[in-house]
Amino acid sequence: MNDCAAELPASITACVTSYETMNEPPPEDVHSARSTLNHSEAKSADSDTHPKFGGTRAAISRKALIVAILAILAGVAIYFVAVYPRIAIKRELAAAALAAGKKTVIVVMPTQTSSAPELNLPGNIEANQTASIYSRVDGYLKQWYVDIGDDVQEGQVLADVEAPQVDAELRMAQAQLALAEANLTLAHTNSLRAQELFQNRVNSQKELDTVLANEKVQKATRDNAAAALTSAQDMKAFEQIRAPFAGTISARYVDVGSLVTSGSGRTVQKLFDLAQSNPVRVFVNVPQADVSSVRPGTPATVTVDEFPGQTFAGTVTRDAGAFDLASRTLLLEIDVPNPNRHLYPGMYAHARLALQNPTQALLIPDNAIQIDSKGVRVFVVDGGGKIEVRPIVLGRDFGSKSEVLKGIDVADRVVQNPTEDLHEGMSVSVQRADNQPDG
Repeated sequence: MNDCAAELPASITACVTSYETMNEPPPEDVHSARSTLNHSEAKSADSDTHPKFGGTRAAISRKALIVAILAILAGVAIYFVAVYPRIAIKRELAAAALAAGKKTVIVVMPTQTSSAPELNLPGNIEANQTASIYSRVDGYLKQWYVDIGDDVQEGQVLADVEAPQVDAELRMAQAQLALAEANLTLAHTNSLRAQELFQNRVNSQKELDTVLANEKVQKATRDNAAAALTSAQDMKAFEQIRAPFAGTISARYVDVGSLVTSGSGRTVQKLFDLAQSNPVRVFVNVPQADVSSVRPGTPATVTVDEFPGQTFAGTVTRDAGAFDLASRTLLLEIDVPNPNRHLYPGMYAHARLALQNPTQALLIPDNAIQIDSKGVRVFVVDGGGKIEVRPIVLGRDFGSKSEVLKGIDVADRVVQNPTEDLHEGMSVSVQRADNQPDG
């Protein structure tokens, strides 16, 4: 307020000075003359009708006081409306000019944990078993008994195929077997007669050997016909499409009357898709740096966005045994029980693995790390508000954060999202990542 009072306009001071001058006592001669004049006017018959000097002094004093007050108020109003804002703007401009050479950066503090860190990885859910069901015989679909979403048991009939050619081959095999058995019976009878005649010396040894060999041939023919009949019966059984394992029908591709052909190629129409989803398998790709901490038997927690707040416990069962050359990751399988069938094959999931690491981990966000031709670096703001470039050694990757093995300390202020214009020794203004100013 002292500065503000010092800068009041000169007009206010002039008004105050004028008011003080008007209230000074008049000189002695003037007072004597005014007394004589007032005495003579008092003798007048109507002194109130023509006041010349009696009430004029008081009226002038009041008017001067009012004018002085109004002038003071007007001066103060002019100061705070026109003058003071200009002074404030000048001060703000001076402060802005002082900070114009500094860039504002957002900093984060490294986080340190002594507990076993967790590895969060995205994963894909797949069924425990899947199969595409094809027909083993050529024919027409006679009837289907299950549709998508139906639970089936192992060996349950899914559909019937009408295959006239298979039926004809079965009847032919039955007839061939009957013929072979008749021929065998005849050959056996001839063999007995030939042996009896040979003992009576009616036929020769050569004739006996021929008859005995013919019996063996007929026996082999009968066995071949029996095998053909068994094959025809097996093909007849394939007219019934059965489930190879217990599961759920996930797709049906045919209707009654559809032409079906045997085989499993791309040009062959498949009948059903069958999936077993209890348990389900979750596949994740583990970075190379974390492979030593993940072993079969490691517990895992699986979550999906469709069920927020709900977790599914699983266990690491096996790994691929080789790294993917493109991503340098190891494929890992997690088996998760799914009795309520909340997890569906094909869903996107998040897997959380507890890594066994007794040492403390120092973590920073991935967007605070700069990797270029100069190496792996971070930008740290020192106590004087200047940039310090530090090379670091990275450890494991935890998704949104990475472990730093060497290069920074837990008390360092690390710049988040560093830009290309930052350099060593550059003065910056600091703001914390939570948008709270750093004092």
